[in-house]
Amino acid sequence: MFTNNLPDEILALPVEDRIQLAMSIWDSVEEESIQLSNEHQQLLEDRLREHEANPDEGESWEVVRARLWKDK
Repeated sequence: MFTNNLPDEILALPVEDRIQLAMSIWDSVEEESIQLSNEHQQLLEDRLREHEANPDEGESWEVVRARLWKDK
């Protein structure tokens, strides 16, 4: 992870400020500069079509998050 290379001033910021900084950096990345491979683009399109065809299937983020974090 990159946190070892971050300036101490950034790591000393309150969590809310670090989140805002991360969001600002992310927003500065031009959408066009993020290129998906054809394979990844197709996978995303397939999953979107599957969701649109069966919107009630699957689990909510809350359920998935609880399962992922239950042993932490």
